[in-house]
Amino acid sequence: MAMTRRNFTASGAAALAAGSAGTGNAKARLTMPAEWHRHERCYMAFSAAHGVYRRSEIRRIRHEQAIIARTIARFEPVVMFANAADLAEAKALCGPSVTVRRLAHFDIWTRDTLPTIVLDAQHRRHAVSWNFNVWGEKYSGYDEDRDLAKRFAQLLDLPYLPARIVAEGGAIEVDGAGNLMTTESCLLNPNRNPGKTRTEIERELGRLTGASNIIWLPGSKVDVVTDGHIDGIARFVKPGVIVTEVTDDRYDPEYRDLQLAAEILEGATDRVGRKFEVIRLKRPRYDVMPKRGDDFAASYVNCYIANGGIVLPRFDDPARDRAAKGLFSELFPSHEIISLRTDEICEGGGGIHCNTQHLPVSGA
Repeated sequence: MAMTRRNFTASGAAALAAGSAGTGNAKARLTMPAEWHRHERCYMAFSAAHGVYRRSEIRRIRHEQAIIARTIARFEPVVMFANAADLAEAKALCGPSVTVRRLAHFDIWTRDTLPTIVLDAQHRRHAVSWNFNVWGEKYSGYDEDRDLAKRFAQLLDLPYLPARIVAEGGAIEVDGAGNLMTTESCLLNPNRNPGKTRTEIERELGRLTGASNIIWLPGSKVDVVTDGHIDGIARFVKPGVIVTEVTDDRYDPEYRDLQLAAEILEGATDRVGRKFEVIRLKRPRYDVMPKRGDDFAASYVNCYIANGGIVLPRFDDPARDRAAKGLFSELFPSHEIISLRTDEICEGGGGIHCNTQHLPVSGA
């Protein structure tokens, strides 16, 4: 059986390593841009999670990461972080179109471990740390990833803003216009924010992202890795438009949560009271795909929106794969849509979006 984050359980919970001091002006008006806001570059982290995955699995994960990196590099610069021992292999796999830089880390999930970059009123960048606590203190071995957001901010000389809550980048989805989606199963979970009220969490999300309209979806009762990150459920794809995933398999353990999420979104309004256009996208069918592990992340919306390109997963369900690619082609007519197989990465409970973190351009 393949090793995964699920069976690499922590032997004991480490203390929360939330920074208490920041160098940025937290009182400044901040905005988290939508992912379609132009990027300066994309950041990834070369797999080094020995102990979580077998050596053969790490080789396959690295191969898939290199394909993702080279694909994104067709549209925007990509930096692949690698540990010192892995620099040569990362350079060989990624090739000349990807910049490889040394930065100590453990796992590949930069959407969660690197900071979220927000802009102030002068369009200057700030690095928000969501105080990564290994998805609710679930797994051991992640010490180097706990402070990765702060070290990244130092590397780029960005003001560092530690949040007053625990979250991950994959738990937060914005449209850059004051609307934010998240999930109850993740941010209201006592493994992240014990004692925090919904109002307190909303206030902090608003302070750091500029969102004044928070839409809560139920999340997932069966995702034991991330506790139901929003970036595997629903995404903003343009102003006023949301793609949300559903399944027509009533025996799928997420069937009801996904249906409820779609219904909530269809009844929701934006920060000025307008209804969203909500597009339901069917997930791949487990009875059509090859057999997968319990944590396999079969989500089309867990894609990366690059400058002029969409890097979309595909899952060996030809009809659903074509439908997803066709939908994104309609939604992004000026973008090239590229579908990639990332089975080994998805077996770890995440996807293409989870593997990437973008740096929005600064300046007016």
